[in-house]
Amino acid sequence: MKYVVLIRHGESYTNRNGILSSELNKYRLTEEGLEQARFTGEQLKGLKFNGIISSPVLRAVETANIINQFLNLHITTDNRALESDFGEYNGKRIVDIPDKSRNELGMESFESQQNRMIDLINSYEGSYLVVSHSFPIRCALAHYLGLNEEESFGMDIRHASMSVIDVENGKIMSIGSLLLSQRIKKIFE
Repeated sequence: MKYVVLIRHGESYTNRNGILSSELNKYRLTEEGLEQARFTGEQLKGLKFNGIISSPVLRAVETANIINQFLNLHITTDNRALESDFGEYNGKRIVDIPDKSRNELGMESFESQQNRMIDLINSYEGSYLVVSHSFPIRCALAHYLGLNEEESFGMDIRHASMSVIDVENGKIMSIGSLLLSQRIKKIFE
């Protein structure tokens, strides 16, 4: 890719109920999440992209479809944008998960998640929107910033936020923003 805008899905019932889930069709966006996705779509209206790539998880697909109402682009689902594999903790409440590392819990590693997001970014030509999840987005950003998992903990990837990467120059232009600056908008005009 030349540029990528990584978009976290809007608030879903997993978020509202504090549940970890990578299930494809179980958790929809909340009313707040629907509104967040519409707001992001409005921010992107009139800008030019080659397409939208979405995680196949329902909350991401719903977000991509709402955003696309403002852009009318082709949407591709790509498993590399999936939510993390939570292993035996899939579907569990976050407060019930032991305070251990992802590796100790048998969850997908930071490195695995990072590798598949970077592979996704490197396999498309042009400028795309990628609708994914908080952790995969944080992993991709950490790659460009040269941060490991622990060093990236402070990144706040809010619901329906946009993180922009100038892939060709390896430069982060925004992290978890709800609005795009005029400087960034000019790139996609």
